[in-house]
Amino acid sequence: MSIEKLITSHLPHSELSRLIWEDNKMIPAFREALLRIANEFIDYLGIPIDVLDITMTGSYANYNYTKYSDIDLHVIIDKESINKDADLVSEFLNAKKSFWNNRHDIELKGIDVEIYPQDESEEHASTGVYSISEDKWVIEPKKFKDSFDLESVEKGSKKIISEIEKAIAKARENTDTDLIKKQIEKLKKMRQSGLEKGGEMSNENIIYKVIRSRGLLQKLFDVKDEIFDKNISKIN
Repeated sequence: MSIEKLITSHLPHSELSRLIWEDNKMIPAFREALLRIANEFIDYLGIPIDVLDITMTGSYANYNYTKYSDIDLHVIIDKESINKDADLVSEFLNAKKSFWNNRHDIELKGIDVEIYPQDESEEHASTGVYSISEDKWVIEPKKFKDSFDLESVEKGSKKIISEIEKAIAKARENTDTDLIKKQIEKLKKMRQSGLEKGGEMSNENIIYKVIRSRGLLQKLFDVKDEIFDKNISKIN
């Protein structure tokens, strides 16, 4: 798909996805499936854990979903109730989350389901949050009044794609992950800045989604791991 078509695919819809929602409520069978997945993940954690809520957020809880979007399934917890060492708990949960999402290929109606343990105090930039536990909106999404600057997004996307491709080539040549890490951090800051400044439809957030949809974000992580494995396997 061309960059222009990929960009226009991120234009907002006039209604929530009919695959998931009916009359602004989650379809009961879909809700039951998400609860089942979340409970399997909670069991998989293997430790006593107080679950405060199970929520869905992201593009499919909003009007800006695309065929590249996935379902963001969040298990809301109080991390301090697990252990007072917040860093230790975060590392444990992140490791469990990554292993689960990498090991399992879970789809509902053809949509990937990504699960995420979220601390109750953690801020979230999404404008749509649905409590699956309570079967009601925590934050009800609002239709977008504004679009984005197609020309600027296309120009910005091409520029960053070129930068990423050059960084990957140079990183592989030098077996150095610094350039890869800088690109990942740049993308992260760009998206955060866009969300804070202009919300979901900011140029920066759409550029980030284009990069992610083309598989380049995942490629950066893959190449970083590839170079790490190569460097650690050297015998001097």
